[in-house]
Amino acid sequence: MSAWTSAMPRVLSVILVAGTAAASPVAGQEAPAATAVAKVTYLTGATAYIDAGRQEGVREGDQIVVVRDGQTIAVLKVSYVSAERAACTIVSRTGDLQVGDTARFTPRAAPPRVGDGTTVSGIATAAAAPAPRRGLAAWGLRGRIGVRYLEIRDRTGSGSGFSEPALDLWMIGTGVGGSDMDLAVDVRARRTSTTLAGGATEDADLNQVYRLSASYRLDNRQRITIGRQFAPALSVVSIFDGVLYDVNGERSGWGGFAGFQPDAVDYGFAGDVRQYGGYFQWRSRADAEKRWSLTSGVIGSYEDQEVNREFLYLQAQYTGKRLTAFGTQEVDYNRDWKVDVAGEDTIEPTSTFASLHFRAGGKVTLYAGYDNRRRVRLYRDRITPVTQFDDSYRQGGWAGATFRAGKHLAFGGDARISQGGPAGEADGFSARLELDRLTRNNLSFMVRTTNFTNDRSDGWLHALTAGMDCGPRVHLELAGGLIQETFVFDPTLDNDTTWMAIDIDMLLGRQWYLMLSAERNSSNLEDNEQFYTSLTYRF
Repeated sequence: MSAWTSAMPRVLSVILVAGTAAASPVAGQEAPAATAVAKVTYLTGATAYIDAGRQEGVREGDQIVVVRDGQTIAVLKVSYVSAERAACTIVSRTGDLQVGDTARFTPRAAPPRVGDGTTVSGIATAAAAPAPRRGLAAWGLRGRIGVRYLEIRDRTGSGSGFSEPALDLWMIGTGVGGSDMDLAVDVRARRTSTTLAGGATEDADLNQVYRLSASYRLDNRQRITIGRQFAPALSVVSIFDGVLYDVNGERSGWGGFAGFQPDAVDYGFAGDVRQYGGYFQWRSRADAEKRWSLTSGVIGSYEDQEVNREFLYLQAQYTGKRLTAFGTQEVDYNRDWKVDVAGEDTIEPTSTFASLHFRAGGKVTLYAGYDNRRRVRLYRDRITPVTQFDDSYRQGGWAGATFRAGKHLAFGGDARISQGGPAGEADGFSARLELDRLTRNNLSFMVRTTNFTNDRSDGWLHALTAGMDCGPRVHLELAGGLIQETFVFDPTLDNDTTWMAIDIDMLLGRQWYLMLSAERNSSNLEDNEQFYTSLTYRF
């Protein structure tokens, strides 16, 4: 079917598949007094929106650090601020951002008005002071519940179609009811109805639990977590059913876990694959200007009494004023059938990822990276022809630069050499031009063109995005593009793909969020219309 059909579980990841303990600091590790937190509420290709604005002390040009599971995953720069919300340019990132990620910033005071009696320290204190908690928040519970609907209409005359209503709940609890218990819940239910060519209909129901765990804090450093969960310092483990014990100090932490992998299809409980592991982490102080962390872990996976995989995991990250760097390396230890039958080396480095961003002055940013990971779980709130294209060229190396000219213009380009994945060996060269903050409503345009060549074909991708804020609570975005692909050995496979899309997201008060989306895709292989809407209540 289309990108939406195959990627609907990821579409639903709008409610934070990976939002975990980073959303609430570990007891005894409070942030500096001058640091405030917000949430990422909406994402576009190059912009992230947070639910904090002038009232909370956010100012244009401020740097925002996005954190997940105690790890810095992105650096943002505030480009536009309203009373309750801010639009931020994504300066650098080490992975996919998600709606709900924690954003940390230092509140700044507005210029005091004559005679109002306020001071910088007074305003900062007021901005950081928490509002009185009511309802579920008074019990330490916060989260969101959403209703979503996706429909795909075929325009080729075949009569096929697809519809999917869905419900989801994401909730975390910190010190529930004043106790030492924390909770984490991420459950989703959907009903899929597929109309085949000829009129036959197939229905399917699927209920998935991505997270359902309870944690007990033994003291201000030690914690035990039981249930379906993530290992915060070991992202390669992903989801497991079991128990995790972790200890977190100011400059170091360690932990161990044991459990089972869920079923790969329906995420039900399965006891076939057992996992064990532990980790140790060193890190800088939370209030350090230059933040870094080093993590090392050992993981073993076993299936039906046989070795599935045993490996060492290394991770390093650094965030400074100019430099942001992130890297991971896995080193497999192979034995038994993996050496005797598969013929693998006893010690084998695998799954390397590295990302580097350097701000060479205030106008130039240089970046480079390398990725040869075999399997990566990609969480996206939306799949488009552009994201599908980029995902197919994920494995490989890249380098590029972005230049800033004045307040509104940015341009740059990059080169990418792919060494595997769906596209095989391939080369790609991209150029980008962005105009932002052209009006008070944050009118922006972004143009991208990419020339690509792989083992089977070559061609061009052209994409245009335009967006603006229609007031402090409504954002409008238009997008469109063209992919022209020419096959070297079989011209009959030549294909042009075009798309047009419109997205509207609205904040209804402080707790309701509405998203409306429509897209038209057309090529030699498909022609369809896609409609998606979601209504989310935040508590």
